[in-house]
Amino acid sequence: MRAVAGIICGLVAGLVVTILVGIIGVGATFTVPAGMDPANTRQVLEAFAGMPPGSQVALAIAWLAGALVGALVAKMIARKAWAAWVVTILMTLYFGLSSLTLPLPIWAKALWIVAPLLGGFIGDRLVRAAPPAATADPAAEI
Repeated sequence: MRAVAGIICGLVAGLVVTILVGIIGVGATFTVPAGMDPANTRQVLEAFAGMPPGSQVALAIAWLAGALVGALVAKMIARKAWAAWVVTILMTLYFGLSSLTLPLPIWAKALWIVAPLLGGFIGDRLVRAAPPAATADPAAEI
């Protein structure tokens, strides 16, 4: 049950951090074209195509930070490395598949896939796993 709670909390925390870092990073490096309708898919794709490299890197940093926090939270709760990696893989799949549908240069697509994997790796390493279970044999302690 702790693993499920860890994965859910890790995903929520990771996505919140991704959104916050993304808003700050993109807000500092990119200005949305005037009159852009966010419900118009064509205009959104054109905006992504017109993003400068700094904005694309800022988004990759957001993916890295989100996966780092997500993996960290999952492992803190579950105390199992696999829970952190479930969060990392789910976030990587989401960001990676998103990058494949957007008109981005190949380096940005690769960065958007590598960044959450790196973040998850760091998040996993920052928290120790649960200690091994104690032995039930009192003679083994002698």
